[in-house]
Amino acid sequence: MALTVSSRSVRLAVLAGAGVLAATAVYAVTDHADASEGQAPPAAAATAGHRTTAPATTPTGPTGPAAPSAAQAPSAVADKAAPATTPAARATGAAGEKALAATRVTARQLPDRTAQKWKELAPPSTRQPGPEFQLNECVTVRGATGWQQQAFISAHKTPAVQDSLGFPDAASARAAYRAVLAGMKDCEATSRALQKRYGLAADARVRQTATAGEAAAWSRTWTAVQGLSAPGAQANHIYAVRRGSVLVLLHFDEWDSAAPRSYDPKGDADVLAGLTR
Repeated sequence: MALTVSSRSVRLAVLAGAGVLAATAVYAVTDHADASEGQAPPAAAATAGHRTTAPATTPTGPTGPAAPSAAQAPSAVADKAAPATTPAARATGAAGEKALAATRVTARQLPDRTAQKWKELAPPSTRQPGPEFQLNECVTVRGATGWQQQAFISAHKTPAVQDSLGFPDAASARAAYRAVLAGMKDCEATSRALQKRYGLAADARVRQTATAGEAAAWSRTWTAVQGLSAPGAQANHIYAVRRGSVLVLLHFDEWDSAAPRSYDPKGDADVLAGLTR
């Protein structure tokens, strides 16, 4: 992808400045290519749809922003520390940044931590969001004025990402939360239509696994289309919580080609409880 700036922010977009999750990005390109045999994602899905509002410092790759070259071996990148980065200009003031920081989770708070052995990849990065933030193939959030992202990696080299999006007021954050609910309500149909478009079996299944006030969790199992997701059979776990003027989004993946699925979504109520505190 060209090193340009566009109007779309995506989950993992901070990678462009920090190099965070480079290991998982390369892993998705190389070790998951065989899982989507017969799939032919077009150039548009691999490039233009994944640009970020953050100034890019690293060429981006086909599975997400700021992925290094697919020719690189995952092992060569996995042990490489992420380079230091200077946060982009912030749209929020000190109070807004404090609210974003208050929502951060640690690796020990992530779901399935015993099996996944989560680790932080780098310190959290605060960025200025663009007009749109795309969480996944189903959800687009608009109107955020602040953005903090924390990336994690599992023992299986699979990712977890927390995005905290700040809004001008609680009403704006509530509207954004409702947009997440609407997108996830239609996510099974959206995912199946995408699969059919790329010649895959329409096997996507999405179910809501927990709710608590203005907090909800979902599980999506499917043979994913390469783009915002790594290709191949997998389970995606998505969490959304409104906390005052902040929308907290947490997402982690289980890739079948990396390890057997170990997480039971029955634990999602506890995850939501942790995100709302």
